[in-house]
Order: sequence, then C-alpha cells, then structure tokens
Amino acid sequence: MMLAWVPLLSLGVFACGEGGDDGADADSSDVAAEDVLDAAASDVATASDGVAVTDAPATGDDSAPRWPDTGGCKPSCATAGGAPKICGKDGCGAVCGFCLAGEFCSPDQTKCGPFCKPDCAGKKCGDDGCGGKCGTCVSGFSCGKDHLCHADDCKADCGKRVCGEDGCGGSCGDCANGDLCDPSGQCKPGPCKGIPAGGQCDGAILIQCTGSGSSATKALVDCGAKGLVCGWEAKSSAFACIVKPACTPSCKTSDGTKKECGSDGCEGSCGKCPGGWSCPGGFCKPEKGAACGLLLTDKGKCSGSEWIFCSGGKVAIIDCAKVGQTCAWNASASKFGCQ
Repeated sequence: MMLAWVPLLSLGVFACGEGGDDGADADSSDVAAEDVLDAAASDVATASDGVAVTDAPATGDDSAPRWPDTGGCKPSCATAGGAPKICGKDGCGAVCGFCLAGEFCSPDQTKCGPFCKPDCAGKKCGDDGCGGKCGTCVSGFSCGKDHLCHADDCKADCGKRVCGEDGCGGSCGDCANGDLCDPSGQCKPGPCKGIPAGGQCDGAILIQCTGSGSSATKALVDCGAKGLVCGWEAKSSAFACIVKPACTPSCKTSDGTKKECGSDGCEGSCGKCPGGWSCPGGFCKPEKGAACGLLLTDKGKCSGSEWIFCSGGKVAIIDCAKVGQTCAWNASASKFGCQ
C-alpha cells in the first residue's frame, strides 16, 4: 500500500516567563511536538486507507501513452457513407486528425482546405457550397437545381426556351461561356465574353471579369497609373497589377547567335538597321529601295535566288530564278550576281 504524502506545517512551541527552568520547558516542547507528529501520521494512514490509494497496474511499459477512459463511448472516424474522416472530433473527446496551419476542416471532416463560408441565401435545400446542406425537402418533393423544393409530379416545360429554368427546378440548357440567359430563355453575349477566367493584359491595362451570371461586369484597370505593370501573378494564378520584375537583357537567339537588331527583352535595343530595312528574328533584312547603309556594299550578296546589291545608294533586288539563273559569286567581276 502506498501512502499519500501530506505536507506538515513546522510547529514550534515557545515558553516565556521569568526564572523558568529552560530544561523543563524544552522537554514540554518535545512532548507536544511528538504528539502532533504522531497524530498527523495516524491521519495520513487513515486517509490512505480511506481514499484507497493504489499502485498503477503493471502494463509492461509505463512510458506508453494511454487514452483516457471513454466510459463506453465508441469513437468514429468515418462518415455515414463510410468515407474516412481525416480531421475534426471523433465523438469521444479525441480527434480523427489535424489540418495544416491555415487550413480548416470541412463540415463532413473528409478534407482540409481554405476557410469556406456557407451560402444558403435564397436556398431551401441542396449544397451550401462548403460541403454542408441548406436543408432537405419533405416527402413528395425533391430539390431542384435552383435549390428549391419541387413536387415530384411537377411537369417540366421549356417550350422555346434554350436556357434557364424549366419550371420544376431543372434546366432547359446552358449558354456558352461568356453568354447570358435572358428572361425569355435565350442566350445572348455577356459583358465578359472572351475574357479568360484569369483575366488578360492589353499593354498596361488589366482586363478582368467581376461577378458572375447576370451580375458579371467587365472591369479595366490601368496598372501604369499605379506605377505597376500588368502581368501574370503566380500565387493567384491570374493576371494582375504587379511590380515590374527584374529583367536580364539578351541579344542572342535561342541557338546563341548574336542579334543585329531588335529588342534585348528589357526595353533596350540590340542594334539598328539602315533606314527602310526590316528586322525579322533579330537580323537586318534589306528591302528594295531602302538606304544601303554600311551593311550592303557594291559587291552585293545572295539570299536564295535573289541578288541583292547597292545601286545609287539604294538597295536593288533581282530574282535570278526568273531569268533561269542562280545567284552566285562572280570571280571575274569580284562581286555577286546572276549567272
């Protein structure tokens, strides 16, 4: 039997008086203290027997965690349909699991995700948008797509309607993405038709669609007015007004060839072509009648079957194939030409 430890107060007996026997007083103090200690020990033994303080039963491993006694309660970590619950309470004071920081347990406890606010406005039945229910219909009635209860013997009637409700909670059809269903049940282009779900950019202008259905609205935001640029925002998986990202200029093509002209990818230039020349793919291309510049000499050059040369300070182009010849280097003339 283990005894419960009971703290004892230090007791002191003080004698006072004139001309008293110090030895006699000390003996009296010792006797009084002994009586108190004996009484306390007796009380401890009585309390131990009365409270039934016992040793813990042997388990083989005193360090093993123990669940509290459930008092006959049977914990459950499965839904009525048998799906496993991964979070929330088990019905007996413990839990079926925990969600990560910033996530919340769904009403049916089968998944973790961002906080969801149920929406049952105007709904009498059906899903609340967060895995819960907005209500159930009484016998003889069923929940329609409009989240209202309709009689089981209701007869749907679409007539010439191609969209919208059929009168019994069903649908006469859906409109294409971006189109809206008018009151007569016909589809018409909506204000957001053609705008992707993540929005899009037109230069510094951010184009978005706010709202949905009949409340959808096309919105234009000038990012430049805010000192920002319109670009893709990875964290929201949509286009948005963002801080202009750092840019590393490059004047090389994908195969490493140095560009002669065009953009460096950071609003800079890789070079300029003579007036009137074009710059396809980062390389200067002479155009007939343009200035020769320093890129085209009197010796000319070949581009396929075309003989390109400088004449009177202007670019001249002759297609040798049209006269049954090819463009090649003429060694005797020390220049390119048709031959």
